[in-house]
Amino acid sequence: MTAALDRLLAKPGITALTPETVEAYIATGTVALFFTGNTTRYPEINDLATILPELMSEFPAQFRVGIIDPDAHRPLAARYKVTIRPSLVFTQNGAVLGSIPRLRDWSTYVTEIATLLSQAPPC
Repeated sequence: MTAALDRLLAKPGITALTPETVEAYIATGTVALFFTGNTTRYPEINDLATILPELMSEFPAQFRVGIIDPDAHRPLAARYKVTIRPSLVFTQNGAVLGSIPRLRDWSTYVTEIATLLSQAPPC
């Protein structure tokens, strides 16, 4: 992982996930799955790693983040139909709410995340 992803993993509410651990992690509550990958090929991954804690602050205690292990992301990317890096896939109690591919500007993130979270049924 890169330094930006390592810093992100040090924050509360953020967990590294593998194909073996993702099911249990998304089973309850609202989760944003952060699909990373090759940061040399997709440098925007590091940008989103920096922005993500601020997005979590914008929506306090409304979602947790699971970073998909970049060395094991292919089967999960296929499962969640992720073809673009970086991508955020939001889930609620294991069900997919939607995704936000690519790096976006702040207002777009806020609007799209608010829309996805508003679709989530109450816990």
